[in-house]
Amino acid sequence: MSPIQGEISHRERDPREMLLLSGGRLFQDVGYVQASIYRIASAVNAPKGTFYNYFKSKEDLASRLVDRQFEALQESLSRPTRHSASDQLKEHCHFLAIEPPMVEVAPLQLLATLAAEAPAIPAALTQRIARGTDIWITHVSDLISLAQIESGTPTAQDPKKLASLLVTCWYGAIVRRKSDPSLKLLGDFLPFFIRSGVL
Repeated sequence: MSPIQGEISHRERDPREMLLLSGGRLFQDVGYVQASIYRIASAVNAPKGTFYNYFKSKEDLASRLVDRQFEALQESLSRPTRHSASDQLKEHCHFLAIEPPMVEVAPLQLLATLAAEAPAIPAALTQRIARGTDIWITHVSDLISLAQIESGTPTAQDPKKLASLLVTCWYGAIVRRKSDPSLKLLGDFLPFFIRSGVL
């Protein structure tokens, strides 16, 4: 059994991981408000009381998921590579475009769904998403700055503004894709940024 298969097998047997995965899928599919604790627990054939053995509340579970998703985004940006900064950004964009069923909980899809519900979710969760997004923008900005230096592109365009635009557009594209499944994120979105010189 490969290490990845072992990790997946462990997660399938660990009740805490099963609840996190169930919550992530539901938040991603129906949103925070519609994903009740009962629905999260029953999706993994667990009694509602089992949920409280691992989490204080739905917000607690959502907070842990949000942290995990931002860690995945950070890991995607910081993978060691011999490629240029521009290639790293392109690889990160490919990572962002991964959607279910390729992964059960897609980091950007989950975060975009929760962010779109900001007025209806707890303020602490909204703030957690905002902080994570700011850190993500900073790291994307650093890569854009490196890509500009590597390509000799004049730095007249502020890397922080470009990063903010890129992240905001990704969030918007994910939300739009929920209502328009024909939208192909990489096919429609990434080439625009490459042509416009952002990547």
